[in-house]
Amino acid sequence: MLKKTLLFIVLLLGLHFLCAQEPVSIHLTEKDGLPDIEFYNVLEDRKGFIWLASDSGLYRYDGKTYEQYTNTEKRGLSVFGLFEDTQGRIWCTNISGQFFYVENNQLITFIDLKEELRGQLGNYSIRDNKLLITTSRSLYVIDLITKKILLRELYGNGGARLLPLDTGYMLISFNAVKIFNNDFKETNQFVLNIHYRDIKGMATAQGHTKVFKLNEILFFSQQFRYKNMFRSINLNTGTTDATIGLELLKNKRIIVLKVIKNNLWVLTNTGIYIYENDKNEFTLKNQILKDEIVTDVIVDKDQNFWVSTLTNGVHLIPNIEVVKHKLPKSSDDIMAIDKVNDSVVFFGSKSGVVGFLNVDASTYKTSANLGNKVSAIQYNSNIGYSYVSIDDGAYFVNNKTLKTIKKQEFLGVKSFSRVNETMTLFGTYIRLAFLDNKAESVKTFSKNKRIYTTYYSENSNTIFVGYVDDLLVLDNDFKATTIRYNDKEILAISITETADGIVWVGTFKNGIFAIRDNQVIAHYTTEEGLLSDQIKYLNADENSIWIATPKGLQVFNTDKKDFKNLTKTDGLLSYKISGIEILKNRVVLSSNKGIFSFDKEKVFKTTSEPEIYFNDIKINEESTDLGTDYDLDYNQNSVQFSFNVNGILYNINKTYQYRLVGYNNNWITTDLGLNTVKYSSLPVGKYTFQVRPTSIIEGAESNVKSIKLNIKLPYWKKWWFILAYSLSIVGLIILYYKRKLKKKEIAKELEIRQLSLDNELIALKLENLRSQMNPHFIFNALNSIQEYIMLNQKKLASEYLGKFADLIRTYLSHSTKGKITLQEEIDCLEMYLELEKLRFEDKLHYAISTSGNLKPDEVNIPTMLIQPYVENALKHGLLHRKTNRDLRINFFVNEESKTVQCIIVDNGVGRAQAEKFKARSRKNHPSFATKATQDRLALLNYGKEKQIGVVITDLFEKDIPIGTQVDITIPYTTD
Repeated sequence: MLKKTLLFIVLLLGLHFLCAQEPVSIHLTEKDGLPDIEFYNVLEDRKGFIWLASDSGLYRYDGKTYEQYTNTEKRGLSVFGLFEDTQGRIWCTNISGQFFYVENNQLITFIDLKEELRGQLGNYSIRDNKLLITTSRSLYVIDLITKKILLRELYGNGGARLLPLDTGYMLISFNAVKIFNNDFKETNQFVLNIHYRDIKGMATAQGHTKVFKLNEILFFSQQFRYKNMFRSINLNTGTTDATIGLELLKNKRIIVLKVIKNNLWVLTNTGIYIYENDKNEFTLKNQILKDEIVTDVIVDKDQNFWVSTLTNGVHLIPNIEVVKHKLPKSSDDIMAIDKVNDSVVFFGSKSGVVGFLNVDASTYKTSANLGNKVSAIQYNSNIGYSYVSIDDGAYFVNNKTLKTIKKQEFLGVKSFSRVNETMTLFGTYIRLAFLDNKAESVKTFSKNKRIYTTYYSENSNTIFVGYVDDLLVLDNDFKATTIRYNDKEILAISITETADGIVWVGTFKNGIFAIRDNQVIAHYTTEEGLLSDQIKYLNADENSIWIATPKGLQVFNTDKKDFKNLTKTDGLLSYKISGIEILKNRVVLSSNKGIFSFDKEKVFKTTSEPEIYFNDIKINEESTDLGTDYDLDYNQNSVQFSFNVNGILYNINKTYQYRLVGYNNNWITTDLGLNTVKYSSLPVGKYTFQVRPTSIIEGAESNVKSIKLNIKLPYWKKWWFILAYSLSIVGLIILYYKRKLKKKEIAKELEIRQLSLDNELIALKLENLRSQMNPHFIFNALNSIQEYIMLNQKKLASEYLGKFADLIRTYLSHSTKGKITLQEEIDCLEMYLELEKLRFEDKLHYAISTSGNLKPDEVNIPTMLIQPYVENALKHGLLHRKTNRDLRINFFVNEESKTVQCIIVDNGVGRAQAEKFKARSRKNHPSFATKATQDRLALLNYGKEKQIGVVITDLFEKDIPIGTQVDITIPYTTD
């Protein structure tokens, strides 16, 4: 059997195709947001930010966004040579001789050496507060504080490069070495035993010297006649020795030499060459990124490799140990693998291609397309043929030639299990059966029942079968025993067995079960450490189990009962794993993204706990300065927190947990890729916003970041405002009631005043009435009645007496009213003037007229207002006229101004002549009726907006008085 296996390997190697293997990497380009594709250097600072020096400038990357740094003094865009000093400042330079550093998030120009360097790009470092710069032919030492050039040395031989030593510095050129102490005092020098000139004395060296230290040995590289030469150097003896094993690099364009993880990394125009070292001997370990011009590489705090290239962006290698084996593109989606030996696996793809992959030699051989996806395979070394089942067919495949023989007995197989050298067990979607070495069916155990997985245990000589609805165990006599857990079925998807004889069953949704003697002895779920209760595949490795889940790959140590995890942040390109095989110290995975392998011990990285930090806080949609405590007004209650963990892999594959203590004390997990939380309208109160990475160890509060908020009460809810408001309300109430009482008092006073006025008005009315009913008028009226009686003119006496009685009755009736209609006033005037006309013996002519839109009976005016002025016209104007006494009274209703205009015109002797008559009659007492009327008008006008107006005008004709006109304006009402 061993001879056959060896023969197969020899044949495989003889028919191999080159199968390159590359570490799994994430290629960052402009479509991923990368600001450029031409990069010269990459650096991780102490805070975990990635800095990139590119053709378009200096950038800082936090795992999500790129921030550019520049200033107005900078000439050109490109920067080179990233360096972090002891103060955490990031330095860079350019070909114009400018040196910069970033401090307080600003790019600051430190010094401009344009005239010194003259376009040469200097290699530099910073040590002991000195900026150390070397070009091919010069050395500059500059004080960081004073910016003075402390040392300037020129070297005609070229190739100068400075290397810091423990107690000073070494400066190496093409032909010599100088040793300086920390103060740059030369302590030693010696000439290299290298011929850098030809027999004609012409220099044969080019470029720069490159120096590195590996395993406590100093090495340097120089270029002579455009060929790379590597030597070691002994500073004690001043001698150099040639190295062995780096001959492959002789004609390469070497860009940078770096020592990473105790290996030499040579960055060239054809990728990276990684060498192991033993003294002066080097052994090529791997070559990666062969198609790239690599300019720099670093390893960050999480053991991720960042590789910058000159023309193709940046490659991020999450795990240098996880490699992908390149296969034909048509074979990348692998459905199943089976171990051939400790170097070779047999595989089948979704495209229907099967083949052999030599993991160590990076070679493969594939078959023709079988026409449909491979569902299961079984490598058989005993007969030289292997079993391959596709969804609609079955094949016997020759292990040497990969030629196929079509079969019908095992199409659509879900699982093969090797029982012994002559028998293979298989299960399909409809039956469980056995095959012999000729791929012919021997026995069918069950029909019409779907099978997901099978496993043959050599330890117990039993067969485990995972049906669609149960887990069965078959003994030698094919007696079936159902295995259940807590009276519930176990739905198996994959079965394996550890060295201690325990059978492990992975299920669709219930984690994994440990079974011994057909009894479940242990059950593991996410509560015990599984990444997921949904299991994709299991395979045992001694007393450990490799477990594939939709959330990552795990290895479970059954002795220590602990889990180790591998996720996409550790280099896994896919979680859709279809098979796991153990080849010595290597684990081989098949997946929809191809075949991967890794060293099972070296693959687990030592990573730092993700450090979270706040990068922005917005209050009412406006960014504010970052702090730890915020006192906010009641209307500053829209708050957004932004946070981050530096590193692209965390932001791609991890989430965060947050809570707002005081609002909701439960931790909430963000969606993938989300690193902002917003609270739109927080109520008044005190809160603490806390956020942490999801990978934090439970109970470890050190990696929880917090911000305190105090949203203050509005001023109208504060005690002093409430007190002031309450006091104000009480004061207003008191003031209100005081004013109300005062108004009542004023109203009472007004009421009393009004009563007084009313009393006065009544008295004046009575006085007015009395004045109207003056003795003359009554005497004359009674004399007239007597005269009519004596003349036996009974009818006239009766008529006169009746009119007199009507007038007296009307005056008495009106004296009780405040208002009468204009028509009533006119009627009363008619009665009065008729009697006066009789008294004047018909020598009085009068006329009363009205005009306007409203009728006289629709307008109300104060009582007893017109008659006194008519009486004055008769008594003082017309009485002294012997003949042709004329009196005209006109009423005009002005609807627009709501007034009645009364005009009384007489052709009497005038007021001046009347006063003379009055003086001759020796009656100097004032007219009582006139005074009463004036007092009454004052009372009627009191407190009114519209007032009664009286204008008396003397009428003249050529300075001779011809009468008097009285204009009375009376506001009226219509109610």
